[in-house]
Amino acid sequence: MAEEAPQKGRRPAPPSAVQTFSKAKVHLALLVVQVAFGSQAVESKVAMMPSALGGEGIPAEALAMSRMLGGALFFQLIVRLLPRNNAYAPIPWREQWKLAGLSVLGISLNQALFLMGLRLTTPFAVMLLGATIPVVTAVLAVLMRQDVLRARTVLGLGCALAGVLTLTGIGSIDKGALLVAANSIAYSLYLVLSRKIVQKHGALPVVTWLFTWGALGFSPFGALPLLHQLPELTTRGMMYLAYIIAVPTIIAYAFNAWALARTTPTIVTIYIYLQPVVTALIAWVQLGQGVTGRTLLAGTLILTGVAIVTLVGRPRPAPA
Repeated sequence: MAEEAPQKGRRPAPPSAVQTFSKAKVHLALLVVQVAFGSQAVESKVAMMPSALGGEGIPAEALAMSRMLGGALFFQLIVRLLPRNNAYAPIPWREQWKLAGLSVLGISLNQALFLMGLRLTTPFAVMLLGATIPVVTAVLAVLMRQDVLRARTVLGLGCALAGVLTLTGIGSIDKGALLVAANSIAYSLYLVLSRKIVQKHGALPVVTWLFTWGALGFSPFGALPLLHQLPELTTRGMMYLAYIIAVPTIIAYAFNAWALARTTPTIVTIYIYLQPVVTALIAWVQLGQGVTGRTLLAGTLILTGVAIVTLVGRPRPAPA
């Protein structure tokens, strides 16, 4: 008896419980990432605030040094526990100089400018300016001839730039916001310049040595402030340091990499829009800081610009 031919137009079988659970884990991991990244601005702000205002008075240089050092030690330990196979291959010393140079942009300047700017402005403003990184990266890629100029890049840059100017101010400049804007440019430049070496050696080895070289390069500026601060740390201050090293650095990077390997970059990009919301909620609950009309307008312009560059006009990803 001949087998029955499949009917045309038959709907595909619904996803199994295992597939649904796997997708749910990816979305949960991405949600954890946004909470982790969104909380770092508020918790770092409290850690740096003077004790008279309810903070711990930790200098920005000491906080940056602790995060770089914690990340370097963690990733160096991880790569040594992994088998020497395709997951991790040592990077030749002749290319370590490139990583040392990239660490200045991606780690040292990134962390230092972020925290120094955060000390002078609000956590919500910091997260909004950090959201401009995809736009700045797209523009730098065009200038360095790694990508072609598209109309959406120009339009997105215009919206994001209008939002940045609204946030930083023109006549009366917010110095903290200006430092964070410089941080976004430094990190975007790192993303463009590091593309080839990441493709060649993989993300884990590159990130490991970026944190290592970053900690070494920043030590002349951050080692002494950190050593001077350690005897004065309270139990609460140590908890803040542990949280900033563990959650926004180690857990966020690990969960984000795990999720990116199991979904599309578009999904990961969409989740980034939750970070300013998370930061605003935590800042409101923990610091009593609300969102002003000017900040809301700036956020709308910036996130619209990011959406135009990263989402509009992109082809729909193929099913996993």
